[in-house]
Amino acid sequence: MASLLEKMPSVTAVFCYNDVMAAGAVSLLTERKIHVPQEISVVGFDNSAIARYMYPKLTTVRYPIEEMAAKAATLAISLADNQPAPALDSNYKPSLVLRDSVSSPATDN
Repeated sequence: MASLLEKMPSVTAVFCYNDVMAAGAVSLLTERKIHVPQEISVVGFDNSAIARYMYPKLTTVRYPIEEMAAKAATLAISLADNQPAPALDSNYKPSLVLRDSVSSPATDN
């Protein structure tokens, strides 16, 4: 986050690799007295527990990990039993979990 602010001081939003990195970004922004989301929006990825408990609560992308794990387990069991691999749909749909770390961009009028 520090490097990004040096390179792009007018940045208004960041999308982080995961929620832990987003928490670090929010922490650095807070230390520098940059207000989230009023001055910069922050979005994480993976909807981990930290997203619900930090301040502001983190907007994040949820990926259906439980569904993916269940399908992987089914595949592993079939292969372990020397059965043909079941046809599995491998397309997963992420969802946006809206919380408090994002605001609408300001408009210039």
